[in-house]
Amino acid sequence: MNSAGFPKLKSPVSFQTVSIEEAFRTLEVLSKRYPPQPKTVHVARLQPGRVLAEDIEAVEDIPAERKSIVDGFAIIVNKPGTKRRIVGSSTAVTPYDAQLQQGECVRITNGGVVPDGADTVVPFEDVLLYGEMNSIEVITKLDKGENIRERGSEANAGDILLRDGYRLDSISIGLIHKLGISQVEIYKKPRVSLISIGNESSHQRMNGNFNRSQLLALFKIQGFKSIDAGECADKLVEIEKKLNTTAEFSCVIVATGGYEQILNLAEKLNLTVAFNKISSNPGKFAFAHGSINNKPVFLCILPQKAAAAWIGANLFVSPFLRAMEGRTLTKGMRWKSKLTESIPKSSEISFVRVQSEFINGKLISTPVSSDIFSRANSILKIPENIAYSAKDTVNVLLVESP
Repeated sequence: MNSAGFPKLKSPVSFQTVSIEEAFRTLEVLSKRYPPQPKTVHVARLQPGRVLAEDIEAVEDIPAERKSIVDGFAIIVNKPGTKRRIVGSSTAVTPYDAQLQQGECVRITNGGVVPDGADTVVPFEDVLLYGEMNSIEVITKLDKGENIRERGSEANAGDILLRDGYRLDSISIGLIHKLGISQVEIYKKPRVSLISIGNESSHQRMNGNFNRSQLLALFKIQGFKSIDAGECADKLVEIEKKLNTTAEFSCVIVATGGYEQILNLAEKLNLTVAFNKISSNPGKFAFAHGSINNKPVFLCILPQKAAAAWIGANLFVSPFLRAMEGRTLTKGMRWKSKLTESIPKSSEISFVRVQSEFINGKLISTPVSSDIFSRANSILKIPENIAYSAKDTVNVLLVESP
């Protein structure tokens, strides 16, 4: 291990195999070396999916006044059957501004300010109206405090409502607007560039273009800024030139193909190889970090095979990108699912692409072939020397979600 906590390679092309757990520990270290960068935006530009770079505090008690949670009448509670005179009304915009007295009531809307002196709100359906609708009789027993949200019952001034690292949704954006905050700190989205490396054969070019296109789409669906950096010949000079150019506008570079050539270039490009193989199938994934032309770079090398590249991108690149955006680096949420087909055991940990769908409220998963046109949307991890039968319950990782 070197001083940064990464395995040190004996030579760029020798396999430095690590376990999946070791790979994730390495990614955690790397994510801290490349902390997310904040920026200030106006609240009008906030979008769901962006990550807060600051704590959002309550500027006053929430609610700031006592509020009714029903449409009805604000009263001073006593025994049922007591008649009360309607003396006014209260809403959230126009509250009743006098002290309520015994024998009086105030018509109040849901969310309306409860007047001073009132200790209960009775719903419309629990009263009888008398005269020209100027008095009521409560026909149910009520306890003091019913149907009232007390001041500060949700939060007190200074309480943290949303924490640094919170991923914004429609409700949290609405809350920020409601608090009257004009500007908010959020984390910048990392830019990830895709390069396909191969020889001039039509088969490799087609596969490289497919790989690049599928990963560009994957990262866009997951909410990242993905950039098409094009293709590159499988030659050291060409690869070095392409990496130098790409590092100028992207801190994360994902290359499919060019495995040995890039590893041979690592030292020259001032990159440290963290690992270059994982003890699984597929497992020919390499990760390096450092700087190219004084630009910080995180470099991932994925296989040319489309299925393996898709698996590696979802298992390792996507979690790292989320961490660079200020989110917690996790392996993703697993869902319990039932298999439709059996899967034979393997002598090593394997990752299999599966198509998962909800049928009659239950998640069902079907293994798919390695064909590039298969409709996989999730990944199943199979432990070594374990076989699965049809109808077995397994945990699958649903992918292509933000």
